[in-house]
Amino acid sequence: MKDSDIRKKFRSYFEDKRHKWYSSLPLIPPADPTMLFTTAGMVQFKRQFLGDVRNDTRAISIQKCLRTSDIDEVGKTARHLTFFEMYGNFSFGDYFKKEVIKWSWEFLTKIVGIDKSKLYVTVYKNDEEAFKIWERIIDKSRIYRFGNEDNFWKMGETGPCGPCSEIIYDRGPAAGCKDKNCQVGCDCDRYVELWNLVFTEYDRADDGTLKDLPRKNIDTGMGLERLNQVAGGLDNVFETETLKPLIEKVKDESDKYRESSARVIVDHARAVTFLIADGVAPSNEGRGYVLRRLIRRALREGRRLGWHGPRLFKYTSLVIDMMGDYYPLLRERANHISLVCKKEEESFLDTLKKSAKILLGYIDELETAAVSGTSKELSGEKAFKLYDTYGMPLEITREILKEKGYGVDEDKFSELMEIRAGESEWRQEDSGNIGKELAGLPETDFTGYGKYKDSAKVIKVLDGGKAIILDHTPFYAESGGQAGDKGKIIGEKGKFKVTDTVLSNGRYIHKGDLNGEITAAEEVKAAVNYSLRKSTERNHTATHILQKVLRKELGQHVRQNGSAVSGDRLRFDFTHPASLTAEELEIIQEDANKIIMSASEVSSQVMSLEEARESGALAFFGDKYGEKVRVITIKDEDQNILSREFCGGTHVKNTGEIGLLKVVSETGIAAGIRRIEAVTGRGAIKYLKRQENIIRSAAESLNSPVSKIEIKINKLKEELKDKDNKINSLENKLLSGTEIDKPENIGNIKFIKKDFGVSGEGIMRSWLDSVSTEDFVCALATGKKENSLTLIMKISKNLTDILNADGMIKKASAIVGGGGGGRKDMARGGGTKVEDLDEAIEKIREILKSKGK
Repeated sequence: MKDSDIRKKFRSYFEDKRHKWYSSLPLIPPADPTMLFTTAGMVQFKRQFLGDVRNDTRAISIQKCLRTSDIDEVGKTARHLTFFEMYGNFSFGDYFKKEVIKWSWEFLTKIVGIDKSKLYVTVYKNDEEAFKIWERIIDKSRIYRFGNEDNFWKMGETGPCGPCSEIIYDRGPAAGCKDKNCQVGCDCDRYVELWNLVFTEYDRADDGTLKDLPRKNIDTGMGLERLNQVAGGLDNVFETETLKPLIEKVKDESDKYRESSARVIVDHARAVTFLIADGVAPSNEGRGYVLRRLIRRALREGRRLGWHGPRLFKYTSLVIDMMGDYYPLLRERANHISLVCKKEEESFLDTLKKSAKILLGYIDELETAAVSGTSKELSGEKAFKLYDTYGMPLEITREILKEKGYGVDEDKFSELMEIRAGESEWRQEDSGNIGKELAGLPETDFTGYGKYKDSAKVIKVLDGGKAIILDHTPFYAESGGQAGDKGKIIGEKGKFKVTDTVLSNGRYIHKGDLNGEITAAEEVKAAVNYSLRKSTERNHTATHILQKVLRKELGQHVRQNGSAVSGDRLRFDFTHPASLTAEELEIIQEDANKIIMSASEVSSQVMSLEEARESGALAFFGDKYGEKVRVITIKDEDQNILSREFCGGTHVKNTGEIGLLKVVSETGIAAGIRRIEAVTGRGAIKYLKRQENIIRSAAESLNSPVSKIEIKINKLKEELKDKDNKINSLENKLLSGTEIDKPENIGNIKFIKKDFGVSGEGIMRSWLDSVSTEDFVCALATGKKENSLTLIMKISKNLTDILNADGMIKKASAIVGGGGGGRKDMARGGGTKVEDLDEAIEKIREILKSKGK
């Protein structure tokens, strides 16, 4: 039975039983930034499981999922994957245990045709109801009872929960661990969990007691790849229809094949393809870090197989060929997927080249230390240096060390990572005192959405007057990309200048300088820098407008990938595979300014997380959200929604307040990630004024009216071009009429040198190009200007196996008191010790004598 046949049969079977079909969610759960990835079929039905049933009480789906909890097991077992698809059928207060047990058994044994004699089931130890239902279907000797760890599901420490029952397939003794006591529940590959049936029937209270839910739910999950493996009588999931062609491709392209490496590459290729398609881009945090890790792990395994250069991106194309019919988005984004993957591969290969030498040096040190019995662990400081300075991920460092029998101090590494991320900023600044001072303090109430000034009570003065915490504050604390407010806090006997506001576990910390005295419990006046806050608000609302027009002009694949807004500028990072053309930028800027000049209403509303999702508000991973969220909406004059986003920041009340948006730059910051920087309001006016002054100054220098400056510049360019041609002609005549030093034959190498005096480097390079076209030539051009000496060397292509121009120029330049470098075939250097030129040339001769035949 083919993969496509099982998909159709699953859908048909449950649609006949009045289940509504739901398409798969993206791997990034829409409007749910609290989740890193979609990990199960039930994710899109959380609303129904929490009681919002509406019209649908039965549902089915085939959900694409990503889990990295078992990433280290991929390749080692017959069943582990990071990316997989999950069959699921769900009931929201409709049918329960009797029906789901009967249907799951019937689908597996009658529809798919799995041998009943190879099936076992597990139930929760106290679930007598499920045991009795199964006992009517299968012999009780094939029913196993397990406890909370294996057969009881919970959403959290409190709330909905319930027992579960698993259908297990026995692959036979040959697939097992050979232990005579091996049975259902063993971790080996013999007994495969096929289908998990969760019976959500209880509500766990704070004291741990279980109460019956008024509405009982069913949540099931069955791995598509595992079902295909079992249905096809295959040894492992990598022999299934959608994975085997990838394995075969790895075999064909590997110099030294390893099954475990091939499995990692194949699994990660699928995961990478779907992640990029769903808008994830490589980065050093969150989802982007997971993607980066997957690409790099696959590449590392490829190197074990003899791979050189980027290659994983080619496997994404095969994934698209095989799965594009089920997921059309893959075909739509094929070029983007390939581009992002290839660029990340190139980046990592460059990283490995630089960092591998450092790590090998550390391993040598460990081997020396191991002999004396002093250490078998790389220090956290060195692991952090590899990551922070050279870009080597900890996972790769760990894997390489493990192969050599060494470990790494990950606790210290994590500590240094916290400091780097700024999470330990206060700990660094005050030698650990602030952390102790914050203990036990209440959270701060933020009043700054509606006001810029407020009266407040001082909760505590921290670190000898370097920071103050108030009971409530109009100061916005840095979060969500928006900079913290500045301003002043005024007491009866002192004034505190606020230079920044930061957030720590719900406490707003006002950082700055105290002049005079302010004490705990004192009533004070808190005033935000109004002008700066308004500028920040203009920039923040402008980022929402930018996102709207970027998605409109470039496509819905555009997703925010970070932002920074302050009083003087805004920065917006987004996913897009290519740089924007001048025309695209002009349209985006024009459309953004149309929304600004339309003076559209900007409103905020606090609503439940579910209500916000239902409203269509955009949310991207980054901040954690509670049960209540703030949503910013921009509507036009006809009350049409132009933009709606989750956002806890501060904004203007009307887009007209922004005044003007001017894009300053558009650049690439990573594979598939672009960055726009812009200014608004007064910042835009200042920027345009500076540009105007530059143009006016240029016009004066060119002795031309501003209106005719372009004509003047074009005329000058033509004149310069004509003069360049004349100079080139004269240099060629000079070159053809000058003598060169007599060539020296050093073994089979012809050493040619020429001194060009004060001539420019252009003529020196032209000469080198002309004389190095012959085989076995090493040519050296020298030049002198005042106390400066220039050395340029070029060697014939057929000598690059034995000679290195880069190395020779570095050694010669060191003798004349300078430095240099370049490629193997051409390098440039020089120095200030003109009198030592002969010694430098002699050094080159010595090298040539040692290499010549």
